[in-house]
Amino acid sequence: MDKTASGSTCRHSRIICISFSSNEYRIVNDPAKFRAYLDAMIERFSELFPAEITAGYKMKDIRESKKLSIVIRRISVAGISYTIRPSFVMPYMTGLVKDVEKPLFLRKSEVPFWMLSYAFGRNAMYWYRLETALGRNSLVGTTVRNPCDLPEHLVADEKHTKILGDKVYVAT
Repeated sequence: MDKTASGSTCRHSRIICISFSSNEYRIVNDPAKFRAYLDAMIERFSELFPAEITAGYKMKDIRESKKLSIVIRRISVAGISYTIRPSFVMPYMTGLVKDVEKPLFLRKSEVPFWMLSYAFGRNAMYWYRLETALGRNSLVGTTVRNPCDLPEHLVADEKHTKILGDKVYVAT
């Protein structure tokens, strides 16, 4: 782990999201095919993986997600375990993209959570948590393919202030 200037350790994400369709992902149970697919992804999208992966990796284990009943494979890179999450699965194994795409789209039109619950099942709190989870990802930890394309003035912070008595958050 890296040490910051304050002396504390910062932990990087140990989950690597790889582009898979649900049909392609059936290779997860075949280590040779999975390794070949992963090797192609490493070559094509090296920025998604830890730098140490160039020295090699080992297939670690397979686990079944209790939430979604799908198999998840883990790899070991330089003694650190990483979970390979397929792209058709939402972060934290909260659902399948195909099952939550339309309800989350309706939230853009401010459809209330209770209506989503009525139309798509689950309870209102599930849909609320799913929507709020979309903002959990760290901007600082986001993968950037081409840093030259980022604006020079981009800063990842927010300021808490009030406008007309209401608390607001301003990106700075």
